[in-house]
Amino acid sequence: MNHVASGWDIGGVHLKAAHLLRRGRRARLVFREQPFEIWRDPRRLGPALRRLGVSRPAGGGTRTGGGGTAPGGAHAVTLTAELSDVFPGRAAGVRAVLDAVAEALDAIPFRVLDTRGALLPATAARRAPLRVASANWMATALLAARHVRRGLLVDIGSTTTDIIPFALGRPRPEGTDDRRRLMSGELVYSGVLRTPPAALAATVPLPGGPCRTIPEHFTQMGDVYVLLGRLTPRDYTAATPDGRGRSRAACAARLARLVGADRADLRAPDLHRLAAHLMERQLDPIVAAIRSVAARAGCGRAPVAVVCGSGRFLAEIAARRAGCRPVPLEAAVPGFGHGWGRVGPAASLALFAAGVA
Repeated sequence: MNHVASGWDIGGVHLKAAHLLRRGRRARLVFREQPFEIWRDPRRLGPALRRLGVSRPAGGGTRTGGGGTAPGGAHAVTLTAELSDVFPGRAAGVRAVLDAVAEALDAIPFRVLDTRGALLPATAARRAPLRVASANWMATALLAARHVRRGLLVDIGSTTTDIIPFALGRPRPEGTDDRRRLMSGELVYSGVLRTPPAALAATVPLPGGPCRTIPEHFTQMGDVYVLLGRLTPRDYTAATPDGRGRSRAACAARLARLVGADRADLRAPDLHRLAAHLMERQLDPIVAAIRSVAARAGCGRAPVAVVCGSGRFLAEIAARRAGCRPVPLEAAVPGFGHGWGRVGPAASLALFAAGVA
């Protein structure tokens, strides 16, 4: 299949790429995701992006100076990594990330998504860095809005939740930067991998009564969802707090630390109950935010909620509890294969860059 376009979503802890491939009238999206904690060594971002592009399962491409093969065609980029405190400010972070993209793609031009839904040339994005900062939610919201008449996007990832109303072909957010989006409820800083459980619950149920949680980096919600069977160890793509594995046993050991215990101190049913309680505490603010955003936007009774992200299972549950009808992004935008909703912003950008969305 021939490469048509690529979309890139560059976060502070994950890098995501989606490539649109075509053979005749048949088109599909293939995608890759890899952990990359940018604060550990931002100078490695360019080579990491190059590797993410070269390993796509397709032929063709353009030779890069680093010995890899960067896919040709059109490229569109969005980023959230500029928020990392490895950079002195967001503007500096945007420019550093764009420099890394230019390094990875060698001489291939690329465009950058802004918070209004426009794709800017890289030179324009460098001149107006805050206009393109943390805009990845716009890509997926714009795609959903072009295929569903009215509703909400609910995208739950490893770290955050985006809740964006849309109508008549356009997203209708109240805020476009992170601060205003946090204030409006359109951004909930809660995700299925990296959120610390102690931020969700001051106490948890244990045999004998409630137990206060320890606000240390002993565990995170990825441990909870592997233990509950909602995620597989393979889905657990974030670094673990102790640097150990992602098996159910390893997740259970980390979760026990939340209450100052070893794994052997707690029975399996007690740990399961603790994990289920934390899932409920994570759902509560997300459900409340969906209801608030839907009411303010006038979405009506039982609106469609287009759901996606690595935490789509949680988005579906939250949407139903909020009175919405969840529809997976791949079902709302059919014809490009399966599973690509996990990397919604990158996949959306690939479709926009190709002019087929």
